Amino acid sequence: MTPAARDWLNGLRRFSEEHRATQAPLVAAVPSETGSKRSPPGHGDSAAAIGAQGAIIANKCAAWGLSTLLDLAVARPDAAIAVTTSASGLEAIARMVASLPEPIIGRVAIATEMEYRFWCMRAPDEAHRLHMMLWSWIKAPLPRQRRGDYPRHPIADTASYWLLRYGHEGHGAPWRSADLFSWDGRVATRLESGVTERFHSRD
Repeated sequence: MTPAARDWLNGLRRFSEEHRATQAPLVAAVPSETGSKRSPPGHGDSAAAIGAQGAIIANKCAAWGLSTLLDLAVARPDAAIAVTTSASGLEAIARMVASLPEPIIGRVAIATEMEYRFWCMRAPDEAHRLHMMLWSWIKAPLPRQRRGDYPRHPIADTASYWLLRYGHEGHGAPWRSADLFSWDGRVATRLESGVTERFHSRD
């Protein structure tokens, strides 16, 4: 890893630590879009929902994240690696990173999606000269106005859609995908994998 990449990485680590120190212990994974209607209580930020989201991200780490992260590390040994997730996924991502070979662990910073965005405003690297990134985070719940996006998977009015977004950027062409889940307040059920969203928004 180059000295410039290490400086960028260490900056992200410090920023994330400082940001989390100011947050409440239990937070929503990712807030709904501005203007969305109120979702059923507990469908995004209850303890049960946070736990279910963490399990979903842990499964994605095992099935996709670890091998992809290793491939990225080998492909660009000069670059830092930012791995971003929801607040609910931080523990699962930390376990995945801890299972990497020691030299690679030193090249990885774990951040929430918002921490990463805010850091990139301070230290832009849009061309990915210094870093690659891998993400696995959950949009929970999707706003009600997006229910029409998934007519093949109707859900009860009291349920919510969750969307697990994952991908990587910084080596080759950017790649992204998503898995659609329903949440009834107790159980998260996967409805479809490999979802292509109408809008490739990270919001």
